[in-house]
Parts: sequence; C-alpha cells; structure tokens
Amino acid sequence: MKKILLIICLLLSSAFADHFRDGMLAYKAGNYPQAKELFELSIKKENAIQGYFYLGKMYLYGEGIEANTSLAIPYLEQAVMKGNVKAKCYLAEAYLKNKIKHDDAILLLNQGAKESITCKDIASAYNIQLNS
Repeated sequence: MKKILLIICLLLSSAFADHFRDGMLAYKAGNYPQAKELFELSIKKENAIQGYFYLGKMYLYGEGIEANTSLAIPYLEQAVMKGNVKAKCYLAEAYLKNKIKHDDAILLLNQGAKESITCKDIASAYNIQLNS
C-alpha cells in the first residue's frame, strides 16, 4: 500500500511540475539550452507569462542561442499583451534593432520608463529622448 501511495505521489508531483521555476534555475545557472526548453514547456503546459518574456529576451540577446530579433518579437509581444511591463522595454529594443515600428518603440519606452529603469537605459543607448 505504501508503494502505491508513493507512486501516486510521484506521478502527481510530475503532473504539477513547475517548468518556469526550473527554467529560471537553469537560466540563472547559465544553462541556457535547458532554460529555453523549460521556458517553452512553461508556455505550452502552464501558460507562463514569464516564459514568453525570458524566451524573447534570450532570442534578443543570444543567450545560449543565436540572437534573432525576428524570433524575439513574437515572444515579447505576447509578454507585453499579458501585462509584463519590462517586456515593453525589450520589445522596443527588438523593434529598434530590426529598424521597424520606430514610433511604437518610443511609445513602449515611454510607457515602460514609468516603472522600469531598463527602458530608460535602452532609450539612452539609442539616443532617444523620453517624455518626463
């Protein structure tokens, strides 16, 4: 009986795995390929908002994968649509790097700068004056 209970507990714990949390542990340890895989799972199985954000950021900066702003943009757009303020900063940078949606990028930076220094840093790097 104890063995059956143990097996049931193990099965239930794997069913409720926190892929995003495990992805963050891998990301912070610099194990980017594993982090990427876990963030993808967190999106598919947990609809983790932050999974979109970190995958977008990884593609934007080439963290463990080849940098690809075109792939970063859809992930960051999803993160912004789901309410991630910092994603606005990185989405703006992706737009600026791709030389697209310049006005949208400035709007995102202005919005995000109210809550994140990251937007101010990105604006500064691109010599963009933000509204006070």
